[in-house]
Amino acid sequence: MSGAGVVIGNRHALPVEQYLTRGPGQPYPHGVAEAVLLSLQAVRAGDRAGACGEVLELLSVLSAAGVRRDLLYAAGQAGALADGSDRLDAAVVDEALGRLAEWSLLAFSVDGQAAAAVLDTRARALDGSLDRAAVRDVPEQVTALGQAAAGLAGGPGELEAILLRLRRWALYLLNQLGDSAAQAIAVGEPLLKDAGRVLGAHDSVTLASQNDLAVAYRAAGRYAEAIALHQQTLADWERVLGPVSPDTLALQNNLAEAYGAAGRYAEAIQLFEQTLADRERMLGPDHPDTLGSRNNLAEAYREAGRYAEAIPLHEQTLADRERVLGPDHPDTLASRNNLALAYQAAGRYAEAIPLHEQTAAFCAFRWWLQRRRAIRWSSTARHNRS
Repeated sequence: MSGAGVVIGNRHALPVEQYLTRGPGQPYPHGVAEAVLLSLQAVRAGDRAGACGEVLELLSVLSAAGVRRDLLYAAGQAGALADGSDRLDAAVVDEALGRLAEWSLLAFSVDGQAAAAVLDTRARALDGSLDRAAVRDVPEQVTALGQAAAGLAGGPGELEAILLRLRRWALYLLNQLGDSAAQAIAVGEPLLKDAGRVLGAHDSVTLASQNDLAVAYRAAGRYAEAIALHQQTLADWERVLGPVSPDTLALQNNLAEAYGAAGRYAEAIQLFEQTLADRERMLGPDHPDTLGSRNNLAEAYREAGRYAEAIPLHEQTLADRERVLGPDHPDTLASRNNLALAYQAAGRYAEAIPLHEQTAAFCAFRWWLQRRRAIRWSSTARHNRS
């Protein structure tokens, strides 16, 4: 339940006419009042905060069409849902609503757009996360919302474009994991068809989905499909934004990476060189994207066996990243490792070994620091709860 609104009512379809009979001259059967009182008694027996009765009293004077949760949260913070002037946080209010719903004293209505907004917030919060279970849960939740869309407020037509954006988020997050290519392709292929049909071939969501599906193909080793889709995406994006824009250059970089993954080093190097030159001119030599292009070009040189060109470029990238990003930034650590690999490939082991040791020491320190912060946070949380 997303709980976008709350209404009083019975959430079960029961044949009450066979169980409760109306007394002469009475608007309701006597048994209804008894059932409500018994439900209230059961609810109050386990209501530690005393909020359930206060919630029902408040709902009784508000709109019968529904009351939003955020209004009830505000009432809890104002001290209107507890004896005295105690404030109740959202978790306590939710507990009271859940207890009332369990005993059929109220029911939840769901607004499709509100549910989609919850998923959108969740997806954005997971950007860059390596919580695999949480990331893989996003496409499942989006699918469930899509299947339920016909019964939600606003209907499927109103939600369709929103759901397409959410499905694209799910594809993007799966690609970030680096180990979920099959699931990403399963999400991406129908997404691309639906986005093209609903939004059009040149809509930003369609083009982003096209790029992300190409990335998933590349991760799965389906290089021919990846390259074809990257080429199409780049051509489409150039028609929309022009040949030189930050987004176009990012797509150009992705196509170069696909060439490299497929072993087409000459094409990869040519495109990396072009992207680096464009980014240096447009963004400046120290922009993170420019530094990324310099690293990618150096890697392509190394993979092609052109060590005399790869090593100086890796050395320059490492020095720039240490200066711009700091010595322990993840991108700096990657550059240090890449330079060590280039030294190693060129047979310069005396230079490669200290760099590998330094990178390992930095990584171990970062792990220790993150672990220490996690333990400190856990101890603080336990202290705050006690």
